Amino acid sequence: MKQWIKAASLGLVILSSSMYANAAEAAQKIGYVSTGQAMSELAQRYKVQDKLKKEFSGRVAALRSIETKMKGKIDKLKRDGELMSSDQRQKLQRELAQLDSDYKLKAQALAEDQRRRGMEEEQKLVKKIRTAIDTVAEKNGYNIVLDAQAVLFANKKDDLSSKVIAAVK
Repeated sequence: MKQWIKAASLGLVILSSSMYANAAEAAQKIGYVSTGQAMSELAQRYKVQDKLKKEFSGRVAALRSIETKMKGKIDKLKRDGELMSSDQRQKLQRELAQLDSDYKLKAQALAEDQRRRGMEEEQKLVKKIRTAIDTVAEKNGYNIVLDAQAVLFANKKDDLSSKVIAAVK
């Protein structure tokens, strides 16, 4: 009985290894794309940073305005604090605390919105790159396309990065 199990196991191993060999033969053409480079070049081409800066410029200006007000009130408190009555000083300190609170709240909301919009723009680029990779791979007969970071060594002729960047519309 043990002999039969060993023979069956050996047969199974041989069969599975031949199946993997056939699968490896079928996937002969493998290419790679430097997605980091593609993202960087496409972000510059589509001026993503400028677009986001412009989109949030009003809110950044509002934060700078609050900063300016706070600096003015802090300077006034330092300069005239000794001469002010305690009521005036408390009023100014409350105004400063209110401005500080408002600034922190708006800065946090702005940072979150900028992060979210940045991710949205990145996802748009990723989608365009994936579509371009599919198109280039199919056009050039590649069965598998890997990210360049996952490749330890490859021939330069299998680098599809420039073709992918050119294919992105």
